[in-house]
Amino acid sequence: MTKKSLFTASFEESLSLEDDGFLQYQKKDYYNKLGKAFKKGKPSFWFGIKTFILSLLFPIGVNFMLLVFAMSLHDSDPKDLRLPVSQYPLLTVDLYLLCLLIWLLLILMGKFFKQTFILPYRYRFHIITFMIWSMVEFNLLAITMSLPILTKWGILVFFGLLVFLAYVMLRTELRSLKKLIYGEVQSPSLLDKIAKGIAIYGAGILGLAVIINSIFKAFSINFSTSITALGLFIWWILINIGVIAMIVFMEFPYFLEGYYKWKYPKEYREWEGKSVEEWYGKSYLKKHSELVEKKIGN
Repeated sequence: MTKKSLFTASFEESLSLEDDGFLQYQKKDYYNKLGKAFKKGKPSFWFGIKTFILSLLFPIGVNFMLLVFAMSLHDSDPKDLRLPVSQYPLLTVDLYLLCLLIWLLLILMGKFFKQTFILPYRYRFHIITFMIWSMVEFNLLAITMSLPILTKWGILVFFGLLVFLAYVMLRTELRSLKKLIYGEVQSPSLLDKIAKGIAIYGAGILGLAVIINSIFKAFSINFSTSITALGLFIWWILINIGVIAMIVFMEFPYFLEGYYKWKYPKEYREWEGKSVEEWYGKSYLKKHSELVEKKIGN
């Protein structure tokens, strides 16, 4: 039996995505509400102002504050710090500017997608890229703070396990979506089982190693400092796992539905019972008059 791809489903098969619980939540709390801001095929004036302010506060502001904090660690006297930090700065001004440039370029590229029905997905994409940018900076900051304790090999093992865990989550979600769309039931492969074992037990072993390492270091540094380091390490793990899980289990199905709306725009428009103007927007139709429905009669 030939394996089916998630991206080759028919229109009728793609409608099965509506049964995904996370997708229903997304559409209720995001897509339907945001859609009201694009009735004319472009953001309303107040929505544009709000988006501009939020962009300054979060994508630009939050990531800049992470940069400032990272730079302050290296400018501080080591004696004033509760935890030792790496002497080599990883989060730099150049990196911040590069990430900002990439994010702004993605926004400009998104301007090519102007249909009203795709706009909520476009804005959601910018939010996700902001989160990825923030996680890059956050992880670089965390490496700076943990490198003296974990060493380079510990950092490599940590991110290796995260990659395996992301792989397990993605494979699980892919099987779930294929079962939802095509009715396929696939048993986990040997590689899946190995990766799952490494991700689960490997994380436990790494965590145990960090605890033992912290206990030994507690004899050379303040015990409360050692506990603080352990707590920060646990939060580091949980935040990364949480973001990976959110992208895989919530965002991936959402953008998959957006892909099928892009692939079958006419079918989805008719299925949702929307007019051509509501679906594409006035601004888009001015440049694509061939999409305007011709009324017969009178």
